[in-house]
Amino acid sequence: MNLLEKEINVLLEKGFYKSKEELIDDACRALLRNRPQLRLEVAISLYVNEEVSLSKAAEIAGACIEEFKESLKDRGLSVKVPPIAKEELDEQTNLILKVSK
Repeated sequence: MNLLEKEINVLLEKGFYKSKEELIDDACRALLRNRPQLRLEVAISLYVNEEVSLSKAAEIAGACIEEFKESLKDRGLSVKVPPIAKEELDEQTNLILKVSK
């Protein structure tokens, strides 16, 4: 058993964590909090794989949407625009016209 496994076992035995999964989750969160570049990598991967929205990816990266878009652009990636149904587009257009009067 290596030192890391021993440390994990001690933390579990002492009751600091209910499970190994909880400990790993906390360790990953701490790692990502302290390594912004890793947060950005995770956010970009999740966004590119369409697992999160643009705004959620920016939040994960710890950036505003415009900063996150720049990070995508710097890597040669583009922002994905989801398709909008014609009915929804018409509804939004009518709402804008109504409000602007």
